[in-house]
Amino acid sequence: MKIVTIGGGNGQSVTLRALKKFLPQVQITSIVSVTDSGGSSGRLREQFNILSVGDILRVILALSSYNYLDLREIFYNNRFTEGELEGHNAGNLLLTFLYQQSGSWLKAIEGFSEILKIQGRVLPVTLDLVHLCAQLENGEIITGETNIDIPTFDCKIRKEKLWLEPKALILPEANEAILQADYIFLGSGDLYTSIIPGLLVGGIQEALFKTKAKIVFIPNVANREKGETCGFNVSDYVSEIHNYLPRPVDYIIAHDSSFKLNLEHFAVKNWEPVEVDDGVWQKNHQVVFADLCADTEAGMDWAKLVAPVGKVLKLV
Repeated sequence: MKIVTIGGGNGQSVTLRALKKFLPQVQITSIVSVTDSGGSSGRLREQFNILSVGDILRVILALSSYNYLDLREIFYNNRFTEGELEGHNAGNLLLTFLYQQSGSWLKAIEGFSEILKIQGRVLPVTLDLVHLCAQLENGEIITGETNIDIPTFDCKIRKEKLWLEPKALILPEANEAILQADYIFLGSGDLYTSIIPGLLVGGIQEALFKTKAKIVFIPNVANREKGETCGFNVSDYVSEIHNYLPRPVDYIIAHDSSFKLNLEHFAVKNWEPVEVDDGVWQKNHQVVFADLCADTEAGMDWAKLVAPVGKVLKLV
């Protein structure tokens, strides 16, 4: 069974770790957005005129045969603390080095993937260097993923339209993976800055329309209180994702609201739970409900995602 995931790094990593539980019955291809403009990735992008590498790094770590938490500490969390490398991590620097030596992003990603013995394939959605842009309902134009993700404007102002500048074309290998897929997973992850950017690349709409794959959407279980989806409920997530898809999703995996949340965990991170409302989305799609929230912190628990994913794939 061929599985494709589309998104950024953090949320997609949760989904990938759940999907790995179904190896070897599934073949996994992760298609990664490359519009990150902040932090280490943004600095490397500007300095070397390269793709953003941070999200690519996270999904490689998630698909590795080695322990994810250990790898995250080694390659992602630990940062240089002084000099020109301050703020960078070893993983971003290694991917940048491999690209400079090989001259090919596919070779660089494959090389790092072989080092970490990943169980799947990782592909950037495009090789074009692009910036994410958004037009707000008040007419204001916001440029740059970080400026959309961490808004200085009122986060409740609706985003009317998102696009990429300049225009980009889908990587042929990513296009082929979508056409051959049995299931395509969108999410979990930030809606506007992780999932939707991958849907804005030229050619991906056509591929998603042509593919016979079932599309599965996993809305987040938490919003940052002043983040890009502040105040969103599940209806908002579902409605907005469909503005960027050529056809409706087939399945939605959502948190079962009968499981009570520890609101103190959310307050620590300045997050808010995503309300699981009684919108028409429950009637228009096949919905699999499950307890998805981590017990000891705010956010989604990859281990709790295994069962509903297996139900959708008909493997449990």
